[in-house]
Amino acid sequence: MQAKPNDAFQTLATAAPGCVLQLPDDLDAATRAYLLANVEALTEPLRPWGRFRQPVRIQTVADPAALHAQLTQPSRTELRAVAALDSVVLWPPEAPEELRVLLLHELAHVQCFQRCTPPHGRVPYLPTWFREGLALYVAHGRPEPQARRALAKHPDLPQLPNADDAQIARDPAAAYALAAHLFTAWHDRFGTVGLTGLYAAMRQGHPFATAFQRACHQRLAEFIELWLAALRREARTS
Repeated sequence: MQAKPNDAFQTLATAAPGCVLQLPDDLDAATRAYLLANVEALTEPLRPWGRFRQPVRIQTVADPAALHAQLTQPSRTELRAVAALDSVVLWPPEAPEELRVLLLHELAHVQCFQRCTPPHGRVPYLPTWFREGLALYVAHGRPEPQARRALAKHPDLPQLPNADDAQIARDPAAAYALAAHLFTAWHDRFGTVGLTGLYAAMRQGHPFATAFQRACHQRLAEFIELWLAALRREARTS
């Protein structure tokens, strides 16, 4: 680990996933102290998911209103952090374990965005199940299999894989649970090869559905439909 002052921020660098964190002078003191003491352990779970492509600025705000002010579009969802290609802005929790999980979740988003975004392009659209499912998997590990069964009876089940802001705000537990289970099923099947191929196709400018078909040799809609059907069958026979 390296830590040195650099203009208006301090830099932390970890070799394993190539993660370079920039800590501004006005960063929350507790968050700074946590990162200085734990940056290697924090970024270790990101190692299997590829390398970062550019430095990440970590910023903190004092309340939810200041966090929502960072958004390019308004959101009804209760937010604790916002991630972009080169920054994480968070309203830090006080408990160190909650801070660890939040930082890991958001850094997983940044790592994903950096790996799938075309050079000099905007972050492409990523469906909720993939975007949030990946970050949940990295931050929390595999979800408990038995928790899938309750999802099968959800009235908005067909919409949950691509849940929009309003749907997530209405039932965040279901939206995030489905994302975690669907991403886990996808990763179990396609693994690192599928993820690398998906990112490569998106960096070439292909939208998610096209990149999915190129990397997985299956239509995105078919994969989701088959998984939802299996989920319903599992619930009926349990």
